[in-house]
Order: sequence, then C-alpha cells, then structure tokens
Amino acid sequence: MVKAVEGVVFPWLDPSRYSFALGIEAGGATWLAGQTASRHDPTSGRVVSGGSAAEQARICWDKIEAVLDAAGRGVGECTEVVEYLTAEGLDAQDEIAGERRASCAVSTMVVDGLVRPDAVLEVEVVAGGPHHQVRLPQLLPIASDGSVVASGDLVGQCEWVLEEAGRQLAEFGLGLEHVVRTVQQTTPATRRDYRATAEARRRLLGPAFPASTGVLTSRLPHPDVLVALDVWASTAPKEIVRHAEDAYASLTFSPATVADSVVYISGTTAWDPTTGGTIGQGDVGAQAEFVYDQIRQVLEAAGGGIDDLVKTIEYVTPEALANYRDVNTVRENVLGRPFPASTGVAINALLSSDWLIEVEAVAVLNR
Repeated sequence: MVKAVEGVVFPWLDPSRYSFALGIEAGGATWLAGQTASRHDPTSGRVVSGGSAAEQARICWDKIEAVLDAAGRGVGECTEVVEYLTAEGLDAQDEIAGERRASCAVSTMVVDGLVRPDAVLEVEVVAGGPHHQVRLPQLLPIASDGSVVASGDLVGQCEWVLEEAGRQLAEFGLGLEHVVRTVQQTTPATRRDYRATAEARRRLLGPAFPASTGVLTSRLPHPDVLVALDVWASTAPKEIVRHAEDAYASLTFSPATVADSVVYISGTTAWDPTTGGTIGQGDVGAQAEFVYDQIRQVLEAAGGGIDDLVKTIEYVTPEALANYRDVNTVRENVLGRPFPASTGVAINALLSSDWLIEVEAVAVLNR
C-alpha cells in the first residue's frame, strides 16, 4: 500500500502547493522527493535557494532529516543518495560532501539547471528496502590503479562498466541477468556513437533486458570518462512487463521490470511506440501528458495502476524549463493521491532532439 509520509514539520515552505509528496512509504522503503535549499524568505516574500554550496547542502539534509524523522527513520537507514549538481555544484563537490549525512554510496549527475535557478544541488534519497534490491555504487570506467579504461572510446567504456557491474554483482551471488534497472549518462559529444553501445548491452544484459534510462549531460562526474552507469539488481525473480512488444523487439531495454512487487519503469519520452514518431513536438506539456499516459499503460500491463507510483524523476531539456509549470498541471490532472515523490532537473539533452522531457518512475504494486 502506497502511503504518504505524514506529520512532517517543514518550516521552509508549504509543500501542499506542489504536485509531489515529500515522502512515500511503500515496499519496505521510504522514497523522498529531491530537496534543494529552497525556502520562504519573509523579507522578500519569495522562495529563495541561494547561499554557498555548503550552506545549501546543509539545508537539503535538514529537510531530508525532517521527512525521515516523520517516517520514523534516520539518515543512517539511507540506501540510496543521488546528488544532482550544477557545474558550480560540481566544482564545490568537496564542500557538499562535507555536509553529507548518509554513509551509503552516492551517485552524481551533473545538470544544466534546477527548478530553482539559484540552487547548485538537489539531493534525493531512499531509506530502507526494497528488501531484495541490490544497489551498486555508481560505475565509472576507471581501473583500480586510477587509470581511465578505453580512453576516448565510448563503446569500450560502456562495455567495461557493464562487465564491472557483473563482477560486483558476483559478490552478492548475482549476475547481470538479475539487473532490473540502469541509468546511463553520456555527453552530447558522443551522441553519434551511442547506437554502437547497443551490442554490448544486447550481449551482456539480454534477452531479459532491464528497465533503462539514458540522458546526455554536459559533464560527467569524472572529467576524463565518457559514461557513468548506475545499476540496480534484485535477488527476487525478475519479470518483464510486456507493452508495445513489436516496438521494443529491437531495443536493449524493457518498458519495465518487476521484482518483489517493485516496478522499475524505463525512462519514458514522447516517442510513440506505435508510429515511431514524436508526440507534441515543441510542447513540453503535451509531451508530459503523453508520457504519463504511457506510464499508466505500462503499470496496467504490470497489474497495477497510476496510484501505485512512489517516485518519478523528470529530466527536462533547458529549452523546456521555462514551461515546466505545464508539467505540474499534467501531474495534478493525471496522478493519483497521494502524489508520488518527485525530482525534476534540467539536463543538457535527451537522446532525440525532439524530446523535451523524459520521466523515469518506480511503483510498488499492492500485491
């Protein structure tokens, strides 16, 4: 059963104004919305989020602790931390790390912007479970001696990080066939080579492909690498959600996977699987409406519904950020209550220049 975290003492701003929950409890875990340093300034009467990187990180963690406290948890129970950093935030990474209060592995994504323009970071966490999930540390193509593997070769680096995922999963008695979700970051400079990475995915992850999200970021967590990969696996049996099967037959990811009632939904865009075209060109609101309808269809194919969503991550392109409020309207109209926790960031580009938004989602079925 999906349940919002209630009784949160949250003096920074009024969360009831937004179409997301501060936290959702389901599947043995607490899923939190991404937090920035945004807070109401009584002097100006506006919401602000400025300050040094360390100050902003401190406020992010104060907010996270407030939500976790209401859920009866502490930061020591965090099993996932993702830090979305602007270029300014990346340059202040040591200051941000100094304010970090969770001891689990941290993933980094460099973004072109956040919804609050003066914010340099947004932090999202998951605390507790899901019980059978194994979350690997973020994988970069860097060997144990610190050297970059297959320097300048996107295909070689993508292959290496997948093989490294297999080596790390073996420590848990698992293999790449147990992978349920991946998030891959590459840069626009390697876009022309991206299709060539499919062979390694097909060979190493197929035929029961995981859910997957791929985004293009201006910078990666290390200056000399071409890819960053995040991997989730499960000790529970993996089910593939069947949706638009003809369209996905040639792809190296599944629409969604299910493991122990947790549904991992691939990054969903305005790509129409029935025609191969793009819905709502130039209109982020229209694209968001199509995306969330696709997510609804995938969830129904998994035996659930839109009310089972616990978390969404919305990646929007910089040109769509000005109209991002249109996405909020879509969420209010189509999502169930309680709203899922959510994070929204502006990344450099999506894999098609026609796409303005990609939404990755996690749901927990009421089985």
